[in-house]
Amino acid sequence: MRAALFLTLLLWAAGAFPQDIQPADARPLVITDAIAMPLSRSQILQAALKSWPYSFGQEPGARMILVDTANGSIKGMARFNFRSTGVGSREESMGVVSYTIAIEAENGQCRVRVGHLNHTGNHNAPGGGIDMGLLYADKRPQTPVPGISMGTANRLHDDMRAQVQARVNEVLKVFRGAMRRASDQGR
Repeated sequence: MRAALFLTLLLWAAGAFPQDIQPADARPLVITDAIAMPLSRSQILQAALKSWPYSFGQEPGARMILVDTANGSIKGMARFNFRSTGVGSREESMGVVSYTIAIEAENGQCRVRVGHLNHTGNHNAPGGGIDMGLLYADKRPQTPVPGISMGTANRLHDDMRAQVQARVNEVLKVFRGAMRRASDQGR
């Protein structure tokens, strides 16, 4: 009897603690692209390596972390310098959005995945930095961001997501063009 009461009390107490459950639509933002080319995996990897300096290599802080010729993959990092267009005179909201780049070469195709988009605020601002953290594909989870209201955090996230998507898509467009030029030169 005591064991049953203790177990019931334990289950009730566990349910009393707050739970951090993100809604189903709180998926991290990932931007992908696939470039079809009539080349082998090694030729596509070489074209991607030649295209890096003209596309992702131009981004602030860009660097290749790993080039795996055996598996046909390139891993890299870069960042996007962010300045809010919607939240005026908030130096704390400026900062950088760092991201990772994964390029996978296959026979006939090159897949590019840009993910782990994470905002770090300007910590040199008079009020300190506001770190928004991970960017989401749609609505961000309704968790408080220290230093700003929930409405401002949502507007800032939407502005940040739109700017980053536009910039990354522009870089991907340049990467696609450089891949085509590199593949034409390699034939």
